[in-house]
Amino acid sequence: MSLKQSEKNAIGELKKVLSEKYSLLDFRVFGSKARDEDTSESDIDIMIELSELNPSIEAGIDKTIFNINLQHDCFISAVLFSKKELEEGPLDQSPLYRVIEKEGVSL
Repeated sequence: MSLKQSEKNAIGELKKVLSEKYSLLDFRVFGSKARDEDTSESDIDIMIELSELNPSIEAGIDKTIFNINLQHDCFISAVLFSKKELEEGPLDQSPLYRVIEKEGVSL
């Protein structure tokens, strides 16, 4: 996985904040960064799984990511899942989630 130091710092900060504020179950980098196929224009795709997810939590995470992106001059793009969505809903069968399971790098 190819990450600049500023990207590593941003990802580390995001994971720390999420772990402190929410019940974080899974946190993975996927996409071009995980495959070592990124370019200078690539974003950092992150999959976040929480025990609970609602609009208020989503808004808080979006705000946190926005601020971290500004502080570290990077572009984190997150996909959020709740445990219930993956265990009981159809999302565990979605093409996106299958790609994340295949290529995602747990941090």
